[in-house]
Amino acid sequence: MPNYTIIHKQDVFLEEKYVPQLKGDETYLSRSFELHFNERPFLHHTCYLFITKTKKESSRMQSNFSILCRGRLIPHEITDPNVVQGFLESVDQFQQIVNDSGQVRLERLSTDDIVGTSEKAGLLERYFALFDKDANTLQDIQMSAEELRIGDQILCVHTLSDVDDLPGEVATDSRYGRYSTERSECRLSFAAPIGLLLNCNHVVNQYVFIDDPSETLERFERLARNLHSLSKYSRANQINRQWIEAYLNEAHSFSLTAVRCHCNVMAWADNRERLKVIKNDTGSALALLGCKPRYNTVDAPTLFWGAIPGGEGEFPAEESFHTFIEQAVCFWIEETNYRDSLSPFGIKMVDRMSGRPLHVDISDLPMQRGIIANRNKFVLGGSGSGKSFCMNHLLRQY
Repeated sequence: MPNYTIIHKQDVFLEEKYVPQLKGDETYLSRSFELHFNERPFLHHTCYLFITKTKKESSRMQSNFSILCRGRLIPHEITDPNVVQGFLESVDQFQQIVNDSGQVRLERLSTDDIVGTSEKAGLLERYFALFDKDANTLQDIQMSAEELRIGDQILCVHTLSDVDDLPGEVATDSRYGRYSTERSECRLSFAAPIGLLLNCNHVVNQYVFIDDPSETLERFERLARNLHSLSKYSRANQINRQWIEAYLNEAHSFSLTAVRCHCNVMAWADNRERLKVIKNDTGSALALLGCKPRYNTVDAPTLFWGAIPGGEGEFPAEESFHTFIEQAVCFWIEETNYRDSLSPFGIKMVDRMSGRPLHVDISDLPMQRGIIANRNKFVLGGSGSGKSFCMNHLLRQY
């Protein structure tokens, strides 16, 4: 990606209830199976990735200045055709690399998907309504030093914006004890506790700010020299110089790219009792990462404004911290919901997290993709683990 680019990953988790899929010609067992899961709650996950090109001055933008104070929304530098063309080519290459990996697939949003149409609300309109299904109705936004309210919903915002709030070490994945045993491990992403494991309506915003790495390192070099000259006046200056030199040594030794990072969790509820529970759950989820939960009140509107799709250039610089790309992406959520198979042929299973029914094809679709070479089945389990029940269920579905 070119310099002064912001990569914003936004994960939206909304509470929904299962709706039975009845066509009218089901058997008694199939109908009873669907009605058994009627209105079962689960979290619906949607992931957006916004790539925004900004200018050099945006990397130093403070929270006391807003785009609303300017007469021009788009900077003159961004309207340069060569700059725009180079940025779009970089985005296309990024999309192709991700899609070719076979693990994740990116679908580019159209203009109607972003701004909406007369019949359907767009992404921007849904964001200002907290992704409510009735987003066609405008919601009042009330901002104060005590709380941020949108319609009937009250928001609470927790941030990771300071190095002092982070754990000593981060990793790409971690052990999930609930589904792990002494002989086997279930690995989830490092940030999984603030994803599907946080059972409430919430949005997780993860930012990576790509400035000019060489200029960033040069600025740290100057700062280290200044702290060295002032180290005899204060021990704090000496300690800070050592930390900066360790950062510079790491960058030069392993050729790492210096970036800025930020992560926040926005949760909401329609009453203060429920909000208090959600606030405690969110803080506990961040504590599971080894982080120090920081609850924001005064700057919550600024963070909400900086998470607008395409408005990442207005994110306040003081809410980010310096790190490297490898450590920054450790705070990205990698899990999502299990989804129904596209094949019409399959069996009914349930999501182990929420118990929501799923349509799973374990025969035809894997064979079409080349995952398996035949349709043989082998069921392995201890006594009383449900082998016979599984085979009876499989035969009945087939």
